[in-house]
Amino acid sequence: MNYGTLNTLNGILKNLQADAATLGLTVAGLMIVVYVIMVMITDDTNVAAHHKRWENLRKVFLCAALIAAAGAIITFGQQLGQGLHP
Repeated sequence: MNYGTLNTLNGILKNLQADAATLGLTVAGLMIVVYVIMVMITDDTNVAAHHKRWENLRKVFLCAALIAAAGAIITFGQQLGQGLHP
């Protein structure tokens, strides 16, 4: 049986896991940048719209923090596992 495809997929997953914290921080940063650009483009000066934008920005920061934390936790778990099983 040919396992070439599965071995390739496993290699890709190992590379993604090795760089999980970096990917998490990059995605989180991109989310923040995209939303800030959307806020800057919006020219609505209504108070309710202003409040809604800040509320959404808080959600974006929370999601970005969760993504970055997930990446960091994956990296920490891998390093801990490597330390326990040399």
